[in-house]
Amino acid sequence: MTMKTRGLTRRTLLASGTAAAGLSLSPTGVFSPAIAQAKPLRVGVMAPLSGVYASLGMNKTNGIKMFFNEQNMSVEGTKIELVIEDTEAKPQEGLRKARKLVEQDNVDVLLGVISSAIGYGLKEYVNRAKKVWVTTGAAADGIFKKANNNPYAYRSSLSVYQANEPMGTWMAEKGFKRVFVTGPDYAMGREAIVAFEKTFRAKGAERVGEVYAPLGTNDFAPYLTEIKRVNPDVVYASYAGSDAVRFVQQFAAFGLQNSIKLAGYGYLAEEDTFEAQGAAAVGVYSALNWAYGIDTPANKAFVANYRKTYNAIPTVDSVAGYVGAQVVWNAFKKLGGKVPDQEALSKAVLETKIDTPRGPISFDPDTRNVIQNIYIREAVKDGNEIHNKVLATFEAVRDPGV
Repeated sequence: MTMKTRGLTRRTLLASGTAAAGLSLSPTGVFSPAIAQAKPLRVGVMAPLSGVYASLGMNKTNGIKMFFNEQNMSVEGTKIELVIEDTEAKPQEGLRKARKLVEQDNVDVLLGVISSAIGYGLKEYVNRAKKVWVTTGAAADGIFKKANNNPYAYRSSLSVYQANEPMGTWMAEKGFKRVFVTGPDYAMGREAIVAFEKTFRAKGAERVGEVYAPLGTNDFAPYLTEIKRVNPDVVYASYAGSDAVRFVQQFAAFGLQNSIKLAGYGYLAEEDTFEAQGAAAVGVYSALNWAYGIDTPANKAFVANYRKTYNAIPTVDSVAGYVGAQVVWNAFKKLGGKVPDQEALSKAVLETKIDTPRGPISFDPDTRNVIQNIYIREAVKDGNEIHNKVLATFEAVRDPGV
């Protein structure tokens, strides 16, 4: 399921060809100046393609490239170029790469970024530079607030709040009363728990225990022992990546899988963790803005094309890249394949109302955060694979941005 990626440490310019050089090939095979060719639209893509987050960055860029390739790397007769920068989760490095894309490569728009640490600084930079940025990650709630709203920064992915607040409502309405919460001991791990508890406890349920583990914890036994002692109705966990793999595996190995329901932030049980988690993931409830099993023509086409194109199963990062590219392309199309100025591009992005593999999306003018569906999911066995099926849909979820 997981494709290996090669570390890319230099920017890669895609789809430039002879058109980008201002040359065309005549019938005689001789290069001659191109005639009346529109200036290509340049998209500066930022993603970690080496280091610890390389697989996430690869999935994001796969989604981005797939969408633009579906449009023949053009819009309204204008060619599109992707200028891709390898951006690891280091704020200063990320800002340096962004400045290079804007000030040297002269891109028309910035697309991407996974790290919230980069996201905070980049939002301030694009406001100063007056350059539109559409992020496909950077989920920390604080990045897109009413108080720091500016016309150049948009989040097409999701906020931590969006993915966790509906889960509290749903779990309480399903009859769960006693929850033990756990997650990684850093800001986003705690943000997820806060959002979940806001609605879960408002409906009369209660927290009976909590514990936060350091990032990269290998042995969850002390925490699982405490969970077993308390014996809650449900454990709500906000782990992601390798922490999610280990926690889910050890939860099952401790004998808790059949007696206590495990639920959490969507990254706890997602397509890129299932292979490693195996049967331990089956039955886990989670919430996110996408599920493999969304039963719509748009999602079915996306999944089929992604599997065919990359011989891999798409992840939430893959679809985040794809949707971010959709947003940018649709803004270009609205402007007739030209970007007269950044204010016009920002207005075109803000007016986005499109159908995506995740469902319909638009943007909140007060925060520039995406408005979208959130799906309550269950990991189920599907032939020889494990995938998330949709149990419930919360439509048009908006982050309050306060």
